Amino acid sequence: MSMKKPFAVSLVLGALMLTSGAVTKALTPTAKMADHQAPIKLSQVIPAQFGDWRIDNDAMANVMPDPDVKANLDKIYDQILSRTYVNSQGERMMLTITYGSQQTQDLRAHRQEVCYAAQGFEISALSHETIDVAGHQVPVTRMFAEKDQRKEPVTYWFTMGDKIVLSRTERFIVQLKYSFSGIIPDGMLVRVSNFNADRAAGLKAQQDFLNQLIPTLDKPTIGKLLGA
Repeated sequence: MSMKKPFAVSLVLGALMLTSGAVTKALTPTAKMADHQAPIKLSQVIPAQFGDWRIDNDAMANVMPDPDVKANLDKIYDQILSRTYVNSQGERMMLTITYGSQQTQDLRAHRQEVCYAAQGFEISALSHETIDVAGHQVPVTRMFAEKDQRKEPVTYWFTMGDKIVLSRTERFIVQLKYSFSGIIPDGMLVRVSNFNADRAAGLKAQQDFLNQLIPTLDKPTIGKLLGA
C-alpha cells in the first residue's frame, strides 16, 4: 500500500500539470486586435493646429526617459508622439501619446510618477480622478512634479483595447477578458502636462486643452484615446 500511495499522488500531480498546461495554452492569445481594425497613425490623426493651439517646433520641454529606458520603449511601442503646443498668449501644453499594438504582460505601460521620479522630480498630490473630456467621463491619474524651478502638473491615463485602465489589477482583468477570446489587445498612454506652480490652475488648463482637441478628432481616434 505504501508504494501505491506515492504513485497515485504522482498521477494526480501529473494530471494537474497537463490540465494547467492546456488551460495556459487555451488562454494564450494569438490574434492581434490591431490586425482587425483600421491602422492608426498618430502623427496624422492628431492635428498640428486646432483652436488657438499650434505646435511649437522650437520647444524641447517634455520629460524624456533616459537613453536605456527610451530604447526599451522604442521596442515595445509602435509609435511615440511627443509634442509641445503653444497658444496666442504664449502658454504651452505638452502632449505625449504612445501606441503599442501588443498590450500584453510583456508590454508594461510605464507609470508617469515612476518615469518622472527617475528623472529627479519630486512627486506629490498623486491622485485618481474622473474628469469630463468633451462629454466623456475619463478616469485619469494626476500628480504634481517638481524639479528646481520647474513646477509641472500632469494628467495621464492608459488604455487597453477599448477600456481605460487605472491600476495593474484593472489591466490584468481586461487582459484576461481578451485572452478568453484569443485576442491580444492594443494600448495607449496619453499624457498632458504644462508649467504652472498653481496645480489646480494647471490641471484646469489641461482639461480645457483636451476639450478643444478631442472634438477635432474622428470617431475611431476618440474611441482609441478615451475608450470605446
